[in-house]
Amino acid sequence: MVKLDEETRKALLLFNRRAEAAESEAAEDKRLAKVAKAKDDAARALKKAQDAGAEADVISEADTAYRSALKAWQDLRDGVEPTESEEPTNESEETPEPEEPTNESDETPEPEEPTDKSDEPVESDDDK
Repeated sequence: MVKLDEETRKALLLFNRRAEAAESEAAEDKRLAKVAKAKDDAARALKKAQDAGAEADVISEADTAYRSALKAWQDLRDGVEPTESEEPTNESEETPEPEEPTNESDETPEPEEPTDKSDEPVESDDDK
């Protein structure tokens, strides 16, 4: 190990602290850019849904996603640490499941009898 005089040791400690601060600032800037991109993507999706005349529930979902992304961006910008559930997600990575078509008729269908009787207790001849 190399012996360092007190001045050199203090200078190295100061350099290391400044290097760590620069790294954390770069990471924070990267997080802010990622959250800002998510906010902008959500705003574009909302505008697209509104301009296309989409259904109210689609517009509502897009609005909710935008408001959530906006809050995450504002909190990060203001230095508020998000909780685990508030971490932004990239909407483009998630694909919604298509809804199954429903047969709506004027008649109310009769409840079906369960055909699988495996859950019912089995009586043995000894129980009788």
